[in-house]
Amino acid sequence: MATYPFPYSQAAKLDARITVPRPIYDPVLAPMLDLASMPEEFDLNFMRGVASGDQDCSDGAFIFNATTIFHDKPHLTHTEHTITGPDNNAIILSVFMPKEAAVASRPAVYHIHGGGMVSGDRFTALTPVIDLLEGIDCVIVSVEHRLAPETRAPGPAEDCYAGLVWVSEHAASLGIDPSAIVVFGVSGGGALAAATCLMARDRKSPRIPIKAQMLYSPMLDDRLQSLSDRQFEYGNPTSTAWIRNMWQLVLGEAYGSETVTPYQAPGRASDLSNLPPAYIDVGECEVFRDSSVAYAATMWRCGSTCELHVWPGAFHGFDMLDDPNVPLIHMANQAKSNWFKRAMKPGTKSTTCSGLPS
Repeated sequence: MATYPFPYSQAAKLDARITVPRPIYDPVLAPMLDLASMPEEFDLNFMRGVASGDQDCSDGAFIFNATTIFHDKPHLTHTEHTITGPDNNAIILSVFMPKEAAVASRPAVYHIHGGGMVSGDRFTALTPVIDLLEGIDCVIVSVEHRLAPETRAPGPAEDCYAGLVWVSEHAASLGIDPSAIVVFGVSGGGALAAATCLMARDRKSPRIPIKAQMLYSPMLDDRLQSLSDRQFEYGNPTSTAWIRNMWQLVLGEAYGSETVTPYQAPGRASDLSNLPPAYIDVGECEVFRDSSVAYAATMWRCGSTCELHVWPGAFHGFDMLDDPNVPLIHMANQAKSNWFKRAMKPGTKSTTCSGLPS
C-alpha cells in the first residue's frame, strides 16, 4: 500500500491536487501529525489492524483490551453482560467501576467506540476516555456493536440503542443512577451516539431520559458536500476519500440516495429538538468540522442546547492522548473533563427544548 507521499503539515504547499484554500495545521502539532503514515487508498483490513493494535507502535501504547486497561487503571473492576440484540444477535457490554464501594448510585458514561463504524471494539481507545473522567466517581459501560459492511446501518446504532435501554432498565443492579447516564461516542461512535439519542427521543425509551451526550469528532453526514470535505480530500490522515469509503460500507446500496435516514446518518436530521444537552468537539483541520458545526447549529435552531468547540489547527484525534506540555491538547482535554464534571454532577437535571418533556 502506497502511503501519502508528503508530510501532512506541508501538503497544501506540495500536493498539486489541493486547490481549495484551507486552515494551516498548528505548528506545535505538526511534528505529531507528520509521524502518521497512512495509505492513500482506503484499506479495511489495514484499518481493522490499526484498531486492534496490529499496525501500531511496537511498545503497545495504542493496544486496548481488558488487560491493558487494567494495567493503566488498576482501581477499576470489570464485568461483562451479554444481551440479545435487535436481530437476535449477541451484544456484549463491558462494565467498569471503581473497586471502592459506593455510598449511592453512580452516574454512568455509556461509551461507543470509534473506528468509522467499520472497525474497533468496546475496548478501542477506552483508556483516554477514562482519563477524561478522573475525579468523577462513575461507572463506564462500553458496548460491543456490530460493524459494517457485515451489518449495514442502522444495525450498529440499533445495537447501541438496545444496550442503552438495557443499562437503564438494569441500572439498580449495576449501581447506576438511571437519571445520570451520559452517552459518549467518538468519530464513527459519535454518529452512533447521536443516532442512539435520536432513537431514545423518538421511541420515548429509556423511560428516564438520557442526561447528556458527548459527540467527540463525530462522523455525522454521509453526503460529504461541505467546505471541510473539499478542503481535506487530500493531505490529511483521515481524508475525505477514506471517510467516503467508510460511508459506502456503512450504507451499502443506500449510499448517495435520499432514502438515508437520521438513524443511519444523523447529519440528515432536520429535527434536533428535545435532545439531551450535547457537547460537540472537533478539529479545525478535519473533514468532520463543518458537519459538526451544522449539527450544533441545528440543535440550537430547534431549541436544544449544545456546547461546541472547534480547535484551531487541529486534526482528527489530535488530543486522544493528553500532553500537558502541549497547551492546545491539554486545553481540549480539560474542556471535555470539565464538561463531564458539570454534566454528571449530582442533583443536576437534563434539560430539553423550551423546557418541554422529552
